[in-house]
Amino acid sequence: MAIEKQIWIDVIKEGMYPENSFLTESVDMSEFVNYNKINLAEAGVDPSVLVDNTVFPVPTVSRTDVPKEIPLHTFDTVNTVVRNVEEKETAYNKMDSVVRGHRNALRLYDGSLSANNWAPASNAALTPVLATTGANNAYTLKKLTFEDVLDLESKFMMIDANMDELVLLLNPIHLADLKSQDIKLYKEIMTDMKLFSFKLYTYSKNPYYTAAGAKKAFGSTPAGTDTMASIAWMRSEVMKCEGDYEVFAKYKDPGERGDVIGFQQRFHAMPIRNKYIGAIYSAAGA
Repeated sequence: MAIEKQIWIDVIKEGMYPENSFLTESVDMSEFVNYNKINLAEAGVDPSVLVDNTVFPVPTVSRTDVPKEIPLHTFDTVNTVVRNVEEKETAYNKMDSVVRGHRNALRLYDGSLSANNWAPASNAALTPVLATTGANNAYTLKKLTFEDVLDLESKFMMIDANMDELVLLLNPIHLADLKSQDIKLYKEIMTDMKLFSFKLYTYSKNPYYTAAGAKKAFGSTPAGTDTMASIAWMRSEVMKCEGDYEVFAKYKDPGERGDVIGFQQRFHAMPIRNKYIGAIYSAAGA
């Protein structure tokens, strides 16, 4: 069944990240994956600049980079059984539908992990994390305003980010906040999906932040005071990479009276230098 397994893997990989997915707004480092690990290096400090120098020879220093070997995460889907009688009685190819369901499950997990990892842990000079400042919304949270987005944009300007590479991933509540503030401007934004300097996407699985602006651990249960953030990044400062795909199949299983199938994917996503990433979380309403 080796040929059939390869067909299922091709179905899983086909269209894994469609062109309208925010995951394409990153550096794809899949080509650097070796044995499901990626080898990177944290760059050392940049050189100093001499002004009106009169001392020669000009000083020479070496730069020490720190190598990093990062193993890719392993994602396993829960097995699905397609019983022989089901396949015979359905008017469609149920196994094909099942395989697409596994692909969608992996795609969702890739997206939520990436959004979480690309978001900064907390506010810092090169990783701005802001709280919303608008009036209360229906969730008794302060609304995201266009002024908040402009404030975030200015934070990126102040750290000399490449403004042509900025991406903003709004959560649905923040998108609704902007819509309620100015419906005309909202419609203009949705025409070209551009909000000021940010290329705009929407996603419902963004990370949560505490009321103090600290990112919650991936997969943890949000507390009552935690709120979902919208995140921003510079395209060349975040990465994703894919490793192996495997399919595990048991055909004509005598106990299940059908075929059992499951998938495994190796994947990772992270900031490249922990710089030029940001977030806006909803502050508690007054």
